[in-house]
Amino acid sequence: MTSQNGPPSAGPGAQYWPGGTTPRSSRKVIPLQPVTGRPTGERRALMRDAVIQVVHHLVLETVPPDARNAMFAQAADLLELAGWGLDELFEASREGPVRDELMRRLGLLAE
Repeated sequence: MTSQNGPPSAGPGAQYWPGGTTPRSSRKVIPLQPVTGRPTGERRALMRDAVIQVVHHLVLETVPPDARNAMFAQAADLLELAGWGLDELFEASREGPVRDELMRRLGLLAE
């Protein structure tokens, strides 16, 4: 609303506090952060396969959408959490210690 003197007013139902300031809220604010649950059992194996497919997609050869693993999008999100560059992902595209390290960081190694 606009008051008669020009600057906007707070409008009907607004609360006014001495000094023109409102008190700080006493409610706790809980920041929203993405939470990625680590898969277990058979789902872990499926996610490992999906991560490998995403790595291949990023550094070797495009995987057509109709040929992608059902967990492809989740694996891509999980892979982002690793924070690895293309050179590291290229090394992880082959079996060996680099791939094992990636899977360990992502929590996808069998326990």
